[in-house]
Amino acid sequence: MKIMNLCVLVLLSALLAGCSTSPPPLMDDTTVNADEYLLGAGDTVNINVANQPDLTMRVVLDNSGTINYPYIGKLVLKGKTASQVDAEITQRLLKGYLERPMVTVNIAEFRKFYISGEIENPNGYAYEPGMTVEKAIALGGGFTDRADRKDLRLRKASTGELLNNVDVTHSVHPGDILIIGMGFF
Repeated sequence: MKIMNLCVLVLLSALLAGCSTSPPPLMDDTTVNADEYLLGAGDTVNINVANQPDLTMRVVLDNSGTINYPYIGKLVLKGKTASQVDAEITQRLLKGYLERPMVTVNIAEFRKFYISGEIENPNGYAYEPGMTVEKAIALGGGFTDRADRKDLRLRKASTGELLNNVDVTHSVHPGDILIIGMGFF
């Protein structure tokens, strides 16, 4: 009798192990607060100083994240928000250059995000606020025939962390890499 109970227990354990499901897809908040967005390589930034055409410019940030700005010299933009850059330029122009500078800094174009794997057109694409995995897949031309539509991974540019099993509503940010896995059937 004990052997039979043990066999039933082993059989039930094996059956239940086969019924396990994959973890639920990772979801997050898709809202992007432009006030908190940190500038980085590849971003295009507009700097406008009212009534000062020599101080108004459009720049694309390189890997160093610095620019040489008229009158004030080296200016680090990488890792700062647009409002922080705005405040820094204003403060530095107040030191003997302009009496009341009216400075506006905004992001003209965000850096790219990337899609690789089983997508029709793997490439880098221009980020737009509100970008989700689903929108990114649409930009990339959709899944290939070999794609595993549930094997969606996202490498976060901000941390380098690889998120597995992300939901299509998960947000994508500039510099992120979306990886579409390959199915076998």
